[in-house]
Amino acid sequence: MLLLDVISADYLTFVTKENLQNTKIYWDVAGVSSALFSIETCGRVDIVFTTNFNHVFYEVRLGDCSNRCTTIQKVVSNNTESTPTTVYLNPLKCSSYGDVWISWDNTTYRLEVGIGHVLHQDVFVAMDNMDNNAIVERMTIQSSLSAKWKIGKFLARVSR
Repeated sequence: MLLLDVISADYLTFVTKENLQNTKIYWDVAGVSSALFSIETCGRVDIVFTTNFNHVFYEVRLGDCSNRCTTIQKVVSNNTESTPTTVYLNPLKCSSYGDVWISWDNTTYRLEVGIGHVLHQDVFVAMDNMDNNAIVERMTIQSSLSAKWKIGKFLARVSR
């Protein structure tokens, strides 16, 4: 039997417009290790996690590959990119919100992306090679087309 405890239910709601494609929204996530995204868009969404190392960041692209896949990769500021991990699943929807959670764990050095509202459940792509001493401090989001966003800093916790 699984029990779900809601840790918190605060979230931010906003819309990014298509004519503001290069607009980036920054969120301080120091001390946070996961976020829930409900996103409605027909375009691609980029979520970038910057760390305490100025030269290292991690990028999650939902709706990549012309809206057919999700990619995650490590990027070093001198434009050295790791080979992206690509999964041919796009959780975003044009006419309704698609729910996605992302977890970045500073103790296991693992970045995970899953569908739904339950942390570590329904993982569909993950990356295990986060730098050992890199601590995620800021999240930057942007979209290629107009998008409706709900971003929460909570997730349900699974108890067994």
